[in-house]
Order: sequence, then structure tokens, then C-alpha cells
Amino acid sequence: MNGGDSSQLDRRSPGERLAERDRTHPEPEQRRPAFEYPRSRWSWLVAILMLAGLGVLFVTSTLPNRGRGLLGPDPGSQAPPFAAPEVRGSLSGDANICVRRPCPRRAGRTPACEVRGAGVVNACDLWRDRPLVLAFVFDRGAECLPFVDRLEQVARGLPRVRFAVVYFTRKERGEARAIAKARRWRLPVALDRDGAITNAYRVGVCPTTVLIEKGGRVRRSLFGLVAPDDLATAANRLAARASAPHR
Repeated sequence: MNGGDSSQLDRRSPGERLAERDRTHPEPEQRRPAFEYPRSRWSWLVAILMLAGLGVLFVTSTLPNRGRGLLGPDPGSQAPPFAAPEVRGSLSGDANICVRRPCPRRAGRTPACEVRGAGVVNACDLWRDRPLVLAFVFDRGAECLPFVDRLEQVARGLPRVRFAVVYFTRKERGEARAIAKARRWRLPVALDRDGAITNAYRVGVCPTTVLIEKGGRVRRSLFGLVAPDDLATAANRLAARASAPHR
């Protein structure tokens, strides 16, 4: 016994002493750090581009073209002939795109230029004696069908040029007719239910406007919502070429 040491000997095990230390001196609670997503001023642009790309993929996947390109018929080539039901008429059936006999399967039994009658839009008749401005529209896209209104506005001031529309739709015949009536379309509108005309013209952008010279030769194609002044200028150039003397 040491007379100079008044403390008592701590006989607890190390584990017991640590437990006691935890009770008397608890450590402060530590919060788990929140994960912060990396931020970039370009991240919103990337998201928009991704959505736009998905939208284009969705639209083009519903069209009849498959890997042939979406830039319209080649300039200088002969425009593909067609005969199709007028959207406001009573005829039904798919478009006829046969060029000459013997007609390929599913192109029609008679060459398109020979198919005439009430309620038929015949491309050969449209470009026979005047140049033709031919617009392709689909149900997809908020600004596509209203483009026909713009086309009709331009057509009223250009009697030397014919204007017509190809309407590609999967809607039922009566529903397509009701749309044309509600929008008060007056131009010839060919109904392309199976996409045969759209495919023949290699169209995948709505709207696409094909400029066709008198006689059926393709001049060029315009894409998107072309301004009325630009449409009028292009149509006037077609008319000028048609009236110019051939050398």
C-alpha cells in the first residue's frame, strides 16, 4: 500500500473503459454529404438536342421511305407520275404510280398518266402545259398542314403556275376529308394513304416543296416552312423558264 497515492486502482477491462467513454463523451453526429450533380451551362442544350433527335427519329420512322435519302427527287430528273384520289372527293384506294406497262406489283394496273376521271389528281395533267409547285404534307408537326394555307395564298397571284398538294396520312378516308373541309383547302390535294407517292419522291421532311418544270422535269426541292415571298419568287422563276424561247 502506497500512502502517497489516494486514487483507487481501475480494474475495468479496456472494453469497459471505452464503453464508458462513449457514454460520457459522445461524438457529434456526422451527416452524410449530399451528392451534387455536375452542373454545366451546356447541359440544357444537350438535353434539347437529344429530344430533337428522338423527335426526328420518331417522325421519319413513320414514313414509307427506308434508307433512300430524304432530299426529294434529283434535280433534272423526270418527276414520278402519279394518279391519286382527291382528298375531298368520294374515291377511295391507293395511289397509282405506274410509269409504263407492264406495271410493277402494287403500282397500279394502268400507267398513272392514263388514269383520269372525277375526283382524280393526275400529276401528268398538272404539269402538262404549266410548271407545277407540288407540296408534300403529313399529319406530323404542328406547322405542316397550315403550310397548305400559305401555298394557297401564293397560288392566287400566280395563274401561270399550277399548285397542288400530296397529303400523306394514315387516317381513315372520312377523317382526312373532314380535315381538308375544315381547313378549307381549295388546291388539288392528292390523298397518299399508303405513302407510295411520298416514297417515290423520296420525301421525309414536312413540308417539302418540289418545283417541277412544264413537262415534268424536276427543277429543285425546298424544305421546311418556306416564306411566301420565297415561294412566289421560286414559282415566278419556273414561269419565266416555261415562257422563255428554247434554243
